[in-house]
Amino acid sequence: MSLYIDIKYLHAISHRLENFKKKSQDLYNCRCPICGDSSRNKKKSRGYFYRGKNDLYYKCHNCGAGQHFGTFLKNFDSNQYGQYVVERYAEGGHNKTSHKTVESVLTFEEPKFNKKPEPRLIDSIMDRLDTLPDDHEVIQYVTDRKIPRDAYSRLYFIRNVKDVIQLNDKYKESIVTEEPRLAIPFLDGAGKLLVVSLRGIRGESLRYINVKVDEDAPSIFGLDQVDPSREVLVVEGPLDSLFLDNSIACAGTSFGKIDQLPIPKENITIIFDNQPKNRDVGKLMNKYIEMGYKMVIWPDSVPGKDINEMIENGLTSDEIQRIINDNTFKGLAAKARYAMWRKV
Repeated sequence: MSLYIDIKYLHAISHRLENFKKKSQDLYNCRCPICGDSSRNKKKSRGYFYRGKNDLYYKCHNCGAGQHFGTFLKNFDSNQYGQYVVERYAEGGHNKTSHKTVESVLTFEEPKFNKKPEPRLIDSIMDRLDTLPDDHEVIQYVTDRKIPRDAYSRLYFIRNVKDVIQLNDKYKESIVTEEPRLAIPFLDGAGKLLVVSLRGIRGESLRYINVKVDEDAPSIFGLDQVDPSREVLVVEGPLDSLFLDNSIACAGTSFGKIDQLPIPKENITIIFDNQPKNRDVGKLMNKYIEMGYKMVIWPDSVPGKDINEMIENGLTSDEIQRIINDNTFKGLAAKARYAMWRKV
C-alpha cells in the first residue's frame, strides 16, 4: 500500500517535473529539480524515482542526491507532503521513520531545493569530460577505449598532474612529473571526494597515480551512484564498472573492505579480472567463495582479461551482462567451477 501511495503522489506532481517520463515498471525519470541538471543540455535528465521494497526512492546521477520519496516531496511541495503524511501514516500501519532506511545506507546528505551545489575544488583544477570538445586529447583516449559517453560526466581531465597536490599536499614530494592525465574521482554516497585516480594517456610507464583526499577512506569507486537495494556488481577497475549497471570498483587492496560495505551481502556479486594464472587474484577469489559471496568465474571464451578489454575486442555491454548472468556461482558450485578455471 505504501508504494501505491508514493506513486500516487509522484503522479500528482509529475506535471511540474521537467522531462518526466516512466522508463519501466516502478522506474521514473526527470530533470533533477535539486541541482537543475545540465544547464547546457535541456534534454539531460539524470533524476530517477525507483522502487526499493515497498517504498519509492529518488536518486540524481548528477548531484548525487539520494532520499526517500517522502523526503523529496517534503522539500518539493510541503502542501502535498502534508496530505501524503496523513494518507500514508494516519492509520498507523507504517513506521514514520522507516523511509530513512535507504537514505542512511550510503549516508546521503539531504539537499535543499533550488540551490546549485557549491563549487568543488576538483572542478577548479580539472575539466569534466562532458564539457570538452570531441577533438580533445582525452576525449580521443576514452573514445579509443570505447568508454560510454553517458559516463563522461563522472570523469575529468587534468592538464598538469602536479595540480592534484592542491587536494592533498602530502603528495607534493612524490608527484614530480607534469603530464596531463585522465582523472577518476571516487566519491562517497553524499558526494564527498575520497580518492582521485589519475590514469596516464600518453603511454606513461606509471599508468596510475592514486591520491587519497581522505586518508582513512577505502578506494571504492561508484558509491555515489550505486543502489544498494538492487544487485551490485563489484569489479576491480573503475573504468570497467562504467560498462555495467549498478556497479562499483574496489581498486587495489580495497577488496578487503567488501564485507564492510553498507550493502546486503546477498546483493553483491564479485567480478575479478579473468586472470587464472594470477596467484593473488586466485587467493582472493577463493577467500570470497569461502565467505559465501556470489562469484563470476569467466568462461574460456571471453576475449580479454578485463571488461574494458572485452569491449575493445568486440563484445557489447549487454553481451557481457549475459555472460555474467550465466557464469555467476556460489558455494559448492563456485568451488568446483573455480577449480576448473584455475587449470586453464
